[in-house]
Amino acid sequence: MCMSYTDVAQVANAARNYEILHERDDDDTERPDKRQKSGDRHQPTTQQSSHR
Repeated sequence: MCMSYTDVAQVANAARNYEILHERDDDDTERPDKRQKSGDRHQPTTQQSSHR
């Protein structure tokens, strides 16, 4: 991946997509650290909506 990013959001999205792609590849070999990262990503939004 040899691209020049000007927007921070693009970098974050690219990193997230890269993680997701590798998560799908690693589904057979479930890694606990990958599961925690994906869980932490979704937890804050559900916690905020439940507090409202």
